[in-house]
Amino acid sequence: MRKLLILSFLLLFFLGISVQIFADYDRNAVVNMMRSNGTLLGEVQQAAKSGDFYKAAQKLMAIAENMKALEAYTPPRGSKAQWDRNHRDLIKAAFRGIGACGEEDVDKLNAAIGEISGYIREGHSKFR
Repeated sequence: MRKLLILSFLLLFFLGISVQIFADYDRNAVVNMMRSNGTLLGEVQQAAKSGDFYKAAQKLMAIAENMKALEAYTPPRGSKAQWDRNHRDLIKAAFRGIGACGEEDVDKLNAAIGEISGYIREGHSKFR
């Protein structure tokens, strides 16, 4: 009887944890952050066109910060490992873009923008 009680408690405990894990996904927060990233990426592209490397670097850092914040969520679709890898790779691409801003190299900056766009498309196809 005692084993049954302990097993029942453990089952309820782990069931509660699994529900909490999925409850941690805040769709509105994720959608708002993704929309923000879309706007920021457009601003990075405009800054690259005008040669405003400081503004581009600021916007790239904001994108990296948004993506870092999204790592806390468990995606409703796709694996958490893929989710985390996508975010880490996108953050690294943003950092490469920031480095290109420091060098004032528009070609490298545009390459980083292309990488970021690719990771965004990949994220939408796997987790949306």
